[in-house]
Amino acid sequence: HPVFSPHLLSPASASDTTEVIGAVGGSVTFRSHNAGSRPAFWSFGNNPIVTVAFGDPPRSLFYKDKLKTRFAVSKRGRALTISQLSVEDAGTYSVKVNKRISTFTLRVYSRCFLCWFGVIFTLKKEVSDPPVPAGELAEPRVTCEAQNCSDGICLLSLRCSVPGAGFGNVSYSWSLRGEPRDGAFVLLVWKSSLREPEPLTCTARNAVSSRNVTVTTPGVLCS
Repeated sequence: HPVFSPHLLSPASASDTTEVIGAVGGSVTFRSHNAGSRPAFWSFGNNPIVTVAFGDPPRSLFYKDKLKTRFAVSKRGRALTISQLSVEDAGTYSVKVNKRISTFTLRVYSRCFLCWFGVIFTLKKEVSDPPVPAGELAEPRVTCEAQNCSDGICLLSLRCSVPGAGFGNVSYSWSLRGEPRDGAFVLLVWKSSLREPEPLTCTARNAVSSRNVTVTTPGVLCS
């Protein structure tokens, strides 16, 4: 059987939070003390940044190529550095290692008070908007977010999402060999010389409906 290890990204909890202060144009580094030999998952809010597979040397899989220009990982994935900071970088970052989550609240300061006022006004407006009644979900779709194959080992990052809008709060889970796990993202690791990874199923749920989709050939999504 292929080496196949799914890892899921999920929102970080509010515990173990460190506040980090940065300045526009400068850089900051988040450091996690989580030990172990499992992959490290870095994210900004609910958006993944990079997955670092433990090894010598470690292997990094950025979810978007443009992130490589300002984000860098070190300490075998336990440290994340952001350079050329802007006010848009402010927010909550998290790293998940072996089910342990560390979170970091980044505050970025500049001389532009009006910029901060605009950001705060936008956030308050989003919070105050009335909730939209949820509709029945469309069939979820699975897309390949990133791929990295070298030395006979492939890393695939898959994302499950529901197209469209107006569904309210949607939660996602994956099922592999009958074992469900929460999260919209999954990392697949397997030996490329062996057969295709096993099928897996994504399920999307909201307040009024539940839909699922099964991917029989995950590797084809990234080809």
